[in-house]
Amino acid sequence: MDTNETMSVDILAEENFTTTGDECTNELPTVQEYLDGLTLPIAIIIAATVLLSIGTFSIFFKNAYHILHRTPKQFKTKSILLLTIYPLITLFGVVSISVPRAFFLCDTVMHVYFMICAYVFFSLCMQYVDGEDALIKSTDSQTFSLRTPPLCCFVPLFKRAPVTKNRLRFVRMLIMQLPVVQTALFLALNVVFVEDYPNFNRIILYFVPMIVISILLGVWGLNILVRMLAPLYSDLKLMGKYFVLQAVLILCRIQPLIIAAIVSSSIADCAFPNTLQVQKNAIFQLCLCFEMMVLSCWASLLYKSPSIIGPG
Repeated sequence: MDTNETMSVDILAEENFTTTGDECTNELPTVQEYLDGLTLPIAIIIAATVLLSIGTFSIFFKNAYHILHRTPKQFKTKSILLLTIYPLITLFGVVSISVPRAFFLCDTVMHVYFMICAYVFFSLCMQYVDGEDALIKSTDSQTFSLRTPPLCCFVPLFKRAPVTKNRLRFVRMLIMQLPVVQTALFLALNVVFVEDYPNFNRIILYFVPMIVISILLGVWGLNILVRMLAPLYSDLKLMGKYFVLQAVLILCRIQPLIIAAIVSSSIADCAFPNTLQVQKNAIFQLCLCFEMMVLSCWASLLYKSPSIIGPG
């Protein structure tokens, strides 16, 4: 190789190195690359999320023990399934930070389990009131209302109406579509993530409208349900139980956008393997694990006493 060729190779290598060092890449590191380039802040975040996850699991096992010994038999399984969401999210939060390439799979598991919990919550509410037939008999003539968030502005002409089988079926279908539709959409997105990651952020934009519409319809159904039952069965603390469940969706879906904006504007160093995506995900999972521990403590108070059947 002559001198000119050697100089050309050196210049190209220097340009590639500069590009890699100065620009943020979308590539996600392997576990080995991630561990080799692990920084102290990321290591501290991983340790903190592990501790928070252990704390959340401890709270969960305490709550589960209490439910198994003091809650009426017909409510035990569904109550524990709802409380499982908090330790599950912290567990997959730790996995997401530790294995960068698994972050979207972990996010999918969290998201789909929440959608399942939404329908479990509906079923638990029906058990609280001793079934749909008992609810119809016990409610007054003007209990059912479609004018609830987030779609209340789109149905201003609908007035309050009696509870009927068909209206309860409508609410059930609004909530039931959540686990079905969201699971299908996120499975498709996982295929895209694996097969075409460089274009993933562009392709996901076509899925966002369907995801958002499905979530809005499901949340609308849950709001109709809770606002219908909460005034009639105050001892069940349905509004509080619904809020600690709904907060999971808000924190998992809206909070990442806020954190991404803050991190993108404040962090300049994003050299591989600690890319911008890795840093955003680490900070988000740390916040989420702390919030899940707080929500788990709150949920333990709401599910602590045995549920009472009957109007409050």
